[in-house]
Amino acid sequence: MQEQLKELNKLLKKDLIGSRKSKNFKGVFKNFIFIFASTLIIVLFISLAPFADQFLKREIIISAQGQTMGLVFSSLEQKQRVNLLILGIPGKGYYGENMTDTIILINSTLNGKNPIGFSLPRDLLVKFPEKNYHTKINAIFNSSPDKKRGIELIKSTIKEVTGINVDYFIVFDLNSVKKIIDELGGIDVVLEKDLYDPKFPAANDGYETFFLPKGIHHLDGETTLKYLRSRYAPDGDFSRIKRQQEVINILKNKILSLNLFCDFPKVLRLWKAFSESIYTNVDIVDIKYIWNLIGKTNPDMVEFNTIDTGKNQLLISKEIMLNGEPAYILEPQAGIDNYEKIKEYINNLIKTQTEK
Repeated sequence: MQEQLKELNKLLKKDLIGSRKSKNFKGVFKNFIFIFASTLIIVLFISLAPFADQFLKREIIISAQGQTMGLVFSSLEQKQRVNLLILGIPGKGYYGENMTDTIILINSTLNGKNPIGFSLPRDLLVKFPEKNYHTKINAIFNSSPDKKRGIELIKSTIKEVTGINVDYFIVFDLNSVKKIIDELGGIDVVLEKDLYDPKFPAANDGYETFFLPKGIHHLDGETTLKYLRSRYAPDGDFSRIKRQQEVINILKNKILSLNLFCDFPKVLRLWKAFSESIYTNVDIVDIKYIWNLIGKTNPDMVEFNTIDTGKNQLLISKEIMLNGEPAYILEPQAGIDNYEKIKEYINNLIKTQTEK
């Protein structure tokens, strides 16, 4: 994806300078807006190369010839459902910079219909692929300095836990989210109760207090990151997951509300923040799938589900010794490494969505 982004940026610069006097400029601009908006939205829909084991045959191919860009249609061999894995990492300058604090799966048809989302808690204890020890699931991607290897490991783990084969993945870091939120002028959130975290991670392995009182708040990028990362609540990580899902919907609505022609300078700045901060196998030729999934989907219609200790009672919490230190973990209620109930739960939900 990174190479395609570089080529697209080169092409855009050439087109925008060289085609100002051309009748084709308007078409070039429209095609850029389409590509940028659809790609950016999927990154924000969550808050972001090696390629998946098998590519789907694409419905469209984005082509660039000379001074113009166009759409070339190709044959499509549809899968019934497509699985997209979203991973969020803190990024450089934050504690655990490559730990996947956000793990979301989105399952939908290839044309974006009947999407359903699943959030996996970062504290889920899993067996490390091909090894004889256990770790938290958020440490799997971080275990290898090679991102390609890290993705293969987390995909293998996701399949073991959920039974789902990942078709596409997007890894994004919090620095990009911060830049994008600030560029959008911040976001508004409503707290039904006070958010008080006396042990929010700070610099030099320290802590600081993070507090937001009950009510309506306008958050800048930095404060939004704290809002997304804070875990100090009665239900711990599950409160954080709910806040992530809330911010997902807010960001999507703000992006879709942009006038991409009048706000073109802002669009370019968002593109820069986006293109510098992701790692993905969503290729340029996959834009139609992305557009269908995000551009035509009402976020309020997306059913999000969390694998948790509450309503579905799939997990239980424990404190154990992990790497020589006490640690809070979650494991299947059916027993460690027994994911059959989780797979059954997910399969039933997907089946229900498919039959709608």
